[in-house]
Amino acid sequence: MKYCFGPVPSRRLGLSLGVDILPLKTCNLNCVYCELGSTKKYTCERNEYIPAGHIRAELEEVLCSEKTAFDVLTFTASGEPTLHTGLGELLAFAKGHTDKPLAVITNSTLLSDSQVREELCHADILLPSLDSVVLDSFRRINRPAKCVDLKSILDGLIKLRKEFKGKIWLEVLFVRGINHGTDEIRGLKEILKSIQPDKIQLNTVVRPPVESWANPLSKRQMEELKEQLGEKAEVVVDYRHSMEKGVQPILEAEILDTLLRRPLSIEDLQEILGLGAESVQEVLNRMYSSGLIKTEAFNNKLYYLPGDRAGV
Repeated sequence: MKYCFGPVPSRRLGLSLGVDILPLKTCNLNCVYCELGSTKKYTCERNEYIPAGHIRAELEEVLCSEKTAFDVLTFTASGEPTLHTGLGELLAFAKGHTDKPLAVITNSTLLSDSQVREELCHADILLPSLDSVVLDSFRRINRPAKCVDLKSILDGLIKLRKEFKGKIWLEVLFVRGINHGTDEIRGLKEILKSIQPDKIQLNTVVRPPVESWANPLSKRQMEELKEQLGEKAEVVVDYRHSMEKGVQPILEAEILDTLLRRPLSIEDLQEILGLGAESVQEVLNRMYSSGLIKTEAFNNKLYYLPGDRAGV
């Protein structure tokens, strides 16, 4: 299959059958945390980047197969799906071929376009993102094309809520040291009063990002943000699964969060994390090389401390 993939387990959507409707990294953002690499086609122009007929034919084949079992049909892209001018047509087509919910994952940049909002009304669940309402942080994290305007994004999200009858699950992805300070959260809480999402889904860097310095928040930090953002907020990072699988960004976040409180030896960290010496040492070596931690000897024993690039 060229355009359909999965179904894949998704913590946010259950068993998700994906539809990828754009060539790799056709986008108007170049987010520092993206696991797909740097944006190759930097554009705000809506176009039929892949013939809608090709996507529709493959989608029909998949949906008509008795072997295809899924919870949600998710329109996404190796970039920003609302850039595809056939999105509305594809959603309407899918609506006629399945009784399962249709979801669209979007970076919110084109929601100020009334045509885009009209097309999205074919969906049942929208998962827009909004990583920061502060211009400097927005530029640092999302690295937008010149044609992208933060105020237009916010206005588009507010208009979307007035027009869209389905569920809106707003995702906020936090990068350590950039978009989780007091002013950031205060501004986010204020705009959320107008956007009125059904859920506020809090995420952080889990997969290896395009920029190695884009680091995640710890579980403790994420839980604190959840409390600040109220009852609609939920942390969607699966820390337990990530720790068990040895996902390095999450391990780094947990190690750094612990070291910010007190220096620890590798034996201490093994006990706290419940991992073997080899796994912990591998992560510590990487963190040391990148300047996130440093070492200090005391009583003939090596201790680890936050480094100059640890952030907050």
